[in-house]
Amino acid sequence: MSPALTRYIIRRGLQSLVIAWFATLIAFSIYQAAPGGPLQFMDDDPRRSEEDLNRLEYLYGIDRPVFAQYLAWFAGEDWFTRLPYGESWQSGRCVNDPSRCSRGILRLDFGRSFHFKGESVLDLIVERMPATFTLAAATLVLSVLVGLPLGIIAALYRSRWPDHAIRVSTVLLSTVPAWWIGLILLIILGGFLGLVPLGGMQTVGDGSLADRLHHLLLPAIVGAIGGWIGISRILRFEMLDVLNQDYVRTARAKGLYEQTVLLRHVLRNALMPFVTGLSGIFLLALSGSILFENVFAWPGMGRLALIAINSRDYPVMMGLFVIGSVLGILGVLMVDILYSVVDPRVKYELK
Repeated sequence: MSPALTRYIIRRGLQSLVIAWFATLIAFSIYQAAPGGPLQFMDDDPRRSEEDLNRLEYLYGIDRPVFAQYLAWFAGEDWFTRLPYGESWQSGRCVNDPSRCSRGILRLDFGRSFHFKGESVLDLIVERMPATFTLAAATLVLSVLVGLPLGIIAALYRSRWPDHAIRVSTVLLSTVPAWWIGLILLIILGGFLGLVPLGGMQTVGDGSLADRLHHLLLPAIVGAIGGWIGISRILRFEMLDVLNQDYVRTARAKGLYEQTVLLRHVLRNALMPFVTGLSGIFLLALSGSILFENVFAWPGMGRLALIAINSRDYPVMMGLFVIGSVLGILGVLMVDILYSVVDPRVKYELK
């Protein structure tokens, strides 16, 4: 690893930390701006009294100043002992039950869920991460396996029937929401024909690899629709641009085989923008999981997010927002580093 690349990684890593901190501010601001506050779920309870609300506000520490609430969530309750008037800001749950005292997200403590009866937010998210990442990874793989051939064929047969067929089909697919296509396919293939499972990640009592792949097939195909549309369009455009370059004409004039020209000169250079788009496709799959996971009853973070939204479970929503933001930032950073490996012409210098 060159010194310039090392300096670049360090600089981008520090920038990523700052962006991640801003993500925590955004998550906390959404929490503060939410109408009704986190205790709104009690509004429909006829037994609720003002005293009950005051007691719960004290218990959860939301009767304190906004800055104190953010510091407790970000750095932990024990920081209050170092603040002016710290004793008056100390949460009742810390005094009466130290095990329920927040240690802060810096120490990977995102608090406890309202809806799931006090379970750890981090445990809830980590439990559902494998399902979400499995679906996102399968979506990315199918996007590449289908999008690359479509883009190559469309570029090589420009203005001919294969190109027209691919372009028209991708435009038609892009006009229809992917989750709606998934719902229709689920009704037809799962409900009427019985070819695919109606939902879930595995059959109860089975859990074999074949059974898991059977459940994964339709959600991954539907989730990959947007990916292969984007990949095919980008690759077609880039290949057409590279095919008109002088070095490609020179390679053909030297008598190189057409396959050698396409693989070593055209496709290799056309894949540069494609590499940077991989992170976008993966992040799109993660962000779209809230739709696909609920259509296919997939037990991942997206389904957890919908439950948290419907039940006003603010700790879970904030934890999902922060963890999702950090994953996105790490994905972009990894793609930046990968781009330097794919294209040695890239120079990383401190400015």
